[in-house]
Parts: sequence; C-alpha cells; structure tokens
Amino acid sequence: MLVVFAPALFAPTASAKDKPENSTRIYTHTYDEVFQASQETIERMGLFITDKDKDKGTISGNGKYRVLCGYGPCFMTLTFDIRLETVSTKPETRVTIDVKRQASAFNPRGQSEVKNEFLSQLQKTLATYH
Repeated sequence: MLVVFAPALFAPTASAKDKPENSTRIYTHTYDEVFQASQETIERMGLFITDKDKDKGTISGNGKYRVLCGYGPCFMTLTFDIRLETVSTKPETRVTIDVKRQASAFNPRGQSEVKNEFLSQLQKTLATYH
C-alpha cells in the first residue's frame, strides 16, 4: 500500500470571508474632480447616495444592481461605501469601494461586478473632464 502525504491538501486556504471586499484604483485627476465624478457615476448606475462628506472623503449609498443569475437577469440589493484620498499633487486620487449585498442573488460575483463597473465607469466619467 502506497501512502502519499500531500500537505497542500491540509493547508488552510483563504475563504471568501478572508478576502477584502473592496477594490482600489488611483486616478490621475484632482480630488475635487474625482469626488464629483464619483457622484455622477453612482447616479448613472442607478444607485442612490445616502450620505457624503467631501472633507472626510466618503460617499455612501444603496440601490439595486442588475446581475446575471443562472436563469437570466436579477437584481441585487446592496449598500456601498466609497473612500477617496489624495495620493499626491501630480494629481493622483485613490478611490476605494466596498460593496455589501443586502439581499441574496444567485450570482456570487455580483459584488465584484458592481465594484468593477463603478471603477470602470468612473474612469469614463473622468475622461470627459479634460
């Protein structure tokens, strides 16, 4: 009888809970431009701003976002928090978005889709500023 010990099978792995639920990008625009563009992007995505503080660099909100489920489109109810901060005077502004699902949807990647869509649409909005 041959016994093979595979340590990798017993090593702990990162679960979905261990992974950070946010995405960050740095944009080469001023803080003011990115703050304004973030608000515009949220509205274009059909989401709602419930709180914002330009001095603290925070925007929060909620809404329903369309995602693909196993049988077709469905809506994911979510909340989001966006943090903005000046990185340098080049100009560079860091944007971090955190999305939390409020109601279940069949697509487990829904939160990532919202984050990626926001960051992509934010870049498109900023492109109209120059």
